[in-house]
Amino acid sequence: EAGDWFIVDQVIGKHENIDMAVGLSATGQVTGIEILVYRETYGYEVRNEKWRAQFHGRDHTQLLKLDDPIRNISGATLSCRHITDGINRLTQTWNEVLRTL
Repeated sequence: EAGDWFIVDQVIGKHENIDMAVGLSATGQVTGIEILVYRETYGYEVRNEKWRAQFHGRDHTQLLKLDDPIRNISGATLSCRHITDGINRLTQTWNEVLRTL
């Protein structure tokens, strides 16, 4: 759809980078997130659709935090936290830069 964004980004897990793709609507809401490459030994559950679905509809007006409202995954705390931080960064980037383009 016109005005939507598809962004490929990278965050750090515990030791390794996580490649992810994020869709943002023309109004800055998360429309989807895909984990493209997960290199860590543990915590691959972040790839599960149910966990990723927590981000759908979120935007820059909500500072997302691990455990409130984003559920943590035991054994993948740093990956969960950094993906959450990455979503916050991308929605803020949309608000401050992309929405004016």
